[in-house]
Amino acid sequence: MTITTNLTGAKVHRSDDIAVWPDGTWAEIGDVWSGEYTFMSDDYEVVPIKDHARLDALGIVDEVL
Repeated sequence: MTITTNLTGAKVHRSDDIAVWPDGTWAEIGDVWSGEYTFMSDDYEVVPIKDHARLDALGIVDEVL
């Protein structure tokens, strides 16, 4: 899998990538960016929407896709 980076070398996420919190809550990262999850912590993992293996390992692949 190729990870796109910006000029600073940081990973660039798409708005439909998935934020997953330790309690199993998940949301599209675009919704997090727009402020819809301000009540949640900033302790989340961003999983690319195309990373089906990771989404499956987290147990959310069927909900997300």
